[in-house]
Amino acid sequence: MRLKRATVRHIEAEIYSYWQTLRHIDALRQDIILANSGGSVVTVGRSTPSTSTVERRATRLADSLLLREMERITKAIRTAYERTKDEIRCVIWVKYGLAINWPPPGELVAILRGRNRFDMSAREMANMVGVDESTFYRYRSAFVSAIAEELGWY
Repeated sequence: MRLKRATVRHIEAEIYSYWQTLRHIDALRQDIILANSGGSVVTVGRSTPSTSTVERRATRLADSLLLREMERITKAIRTAYERTKDEIRCVIWVKYGLAINWPPPGELVAILRGRNRFDMSAREMANMVGVDESTFYRYRSAFVSAIAEELGWY
């Protein structure tokens, strides 16, 4: 099934910001865990007020919808990435700058040093990796589709 253009762009934006999202998740967790108890009382049942700070923080951490969605997206990216072969990982690294527990080849790092990914054409990126341009697009599309499938966005 073919993905909508907006879906592909959204997934690509999530791939580009993968590391920033992980930092934001950690920051949100720290904000929730280290949050000052605002003096509010959580009621459990009808007449048993719970004043436990730990309970309130755990509830806020579990109920954080934004946090759960960010974790779901980063997990989908990580899962799709772990299933790819090294040749596809090279394409992903050149296109998005994403390398999860995988060191990119030294020659690619040297070639890409000082260059901006956003100023390069797909043909240039494909030549760097040593694949045909259509293969480059196929690998990229397969990775984005795998993420969409993990998320249920297809």
